[in-house]
Order: sequence, then structure tokens, then C-alpha cells
Amino acid sequence: MTTSSQDDDLKEGDSYQSPFSFVHKDNIKLGSALVLSSAFFLTCMGVAAKFLSETHHPIEIAFYRNFMVLIGFTLYLTVSKKWHIIKTNRCSAHFKRGFIGTLGLVCGFWSISFLPLATATTLYYMAPLMIVLLSVPMLKERVGLPRYLAVLVGFLGVVLVVNPSGQDVIMIGFVFAFFDAFFSALTQIFLRDLGKTENPLTTVFYYMLIGTIVTALALPFVWTGMPQTENILLLLVLGLAGGLQQFTKTKGYGLAPVAITSPLTYTGVVWAVFLGWVFWDSLPTISVLLGASIIIASNLFILWRERKIKSA
Repeated sequence: MTTSSQDDDLKEGDSYQSPFSFVHKDNIKLGSALVLSSAFFLTCMGVAAKFLSETHHPIEIAFYRNFMVLIGFTLYLTVSKKWHIIKTNRCSAHFKRGFIGTLGLVCGFWSISFLPLATATTLYYMAPLMIVLLSVPMLKERVGLPRYLAVLVGFLGVVLVVNPSGQDVIMIGFVFAFFDAFFSALTQIFLRDLGKTENPLTTVFYYMLIGTIVTALALPFVWTGMPQTENILLLLVLGLAGGLQQFTKTKGYGLAPVAITSPLTYTGVVWAVFLGWVFWDSLPTISVLLGASIIIASNLFILWRERKIKSA
């Protein structure tokens, strides 16, 4: 479940060979449309995962998602004869990104199995808040008082979303949502470095490859059996939505500035509220909506502040 761009981290003068001839040409309308689509596909993947969690372990669900997207990517590379994309000298960095990203994906599917879709989606947006804190020890970046205050306000919004009720099962869902956001934040830190030298599609390929291998190794311990016929459609939605989400996100961020595209990812909350109501007749409480608004506002302030500092 991530929302940042590798392309945005490329420094001036850095370049990579892209399979798309127009990747470096800005197209704000198309880029924005693709990022909006990415938010929708991410939510669709969450819907499929939530239904599948009734009969399958989250690790199984993560395996099916990674494996199906990997198969689709492999077919694309074979048909287009663009295997040069996967050439890399940074195997170690890709492994770290893939392993951490897979842990986040599993935690995300676990949180969705316990929490309403809108609540799990909202808590996922703790990740940008955590990135600010992690960037100090990991990237040696300086973070001023305004961004620290924004993080504090954002976590107050998290408290409103959580609104502890004493139900152990629900709190377990919040714990998994927290680690989903934490691992996502770590992933984005790794991507800031990978994005300086790697084609985003290279990173996506190795993420799916490593994720497939890692979850496959864990399958013997959580295997619930072959999917039933009624779950085949859900698995297809899971894989298709997961693949389209990766593609539209990568392409969207490559076509439009992150200052424009990043806020659009929060439309995922709107889709989560709507689809949660459609499929489970579940609507978020006032505290969840208020908390979500505070978290999103804090993230947007942090993004604005970072852009302002970079342009100064």
C-alpha cells in the first residue's frame, strides 16, 4: 500500500534509459489523471484483500498479489523485448527496498482484515509523518520546528482515528496499520536513494520479484489451501489492481511535479469511504473523518514546507 515517486528524487543531470519515449516530458493533465487512477486502483486492491482475508492469510494474499504482478511484468518485458530495464548494479539496495516493502504490504493486508477499509487507509497516511522523523537519523536532513509541529499535529489526528475502545481485536488492527505506515516510510527513504540512479520500472520489477520470493518462503507456515472457485475473481482483481496501481503511480509521478500529484493520492481516502459503504455498509465515525482531515492537512503542510525550502 506506497505513494511517493522515484522520479522526483533524480538530481539534475541524472538520467536513466526509459522504455517510454515521453517519460521526461511533463504532461500535468495526464500525470494527474494517472495518479488519481493509482489511488483508485490501490483502494480496489484493498477491497479484494479484505474479502480474501476471510479465507486466506495476509502472507498468502501478498504472495498472490506479488506473483501475479510479476507475471504480468515479465510478459510485458518479453513482448516488448525490454529486458535491459532490469539491469542494475544495486542488488543490495533493491533487496532492502523489496524486503521492507513486502513487510509493509503484509502488515497493510493484516490491518485491512481487522479494520474498516476507510480507517486502515487513513492510518496508512501516517507514513509521510514518519518520513520526516526518519530523515533526520537516516538521511542526516535538517528538520525545522514548523515540520516537527506539523508531525505532532498529524499524530494528534491519528489519536482521533484510533479512539481506543478497549477492543483487543481492533487494537491489533491499529498495530498492524502502524507498522504498515512505518515500513512504508522506510521504503520511501530507500527510494530517495534508489531514485537517483535507477529506472522506476527497475525498482518495481525487483520489488515484485523479491516480494514473491519472500512470501513464497513463508507460505508453508501459513498455507490455507488452494483458492476456492469463488475467490478466483477476487485474486484477479487483486493482481490487476496491484499491477495497474504500480504502473499508473510510476508513470503519473514521471509526468507531473510531485507538488501537484502528491495531494491527489489522498483521494484514496474518499474511495475507501465510498467502497467501504458499498460493500460493507460501513461509514467512518466523526472522529475518524476529523482525524483523517488533520493527518492529510499536516502532510500537505509538510509537502508545502519542503517545496518552499528547496525553492529558496
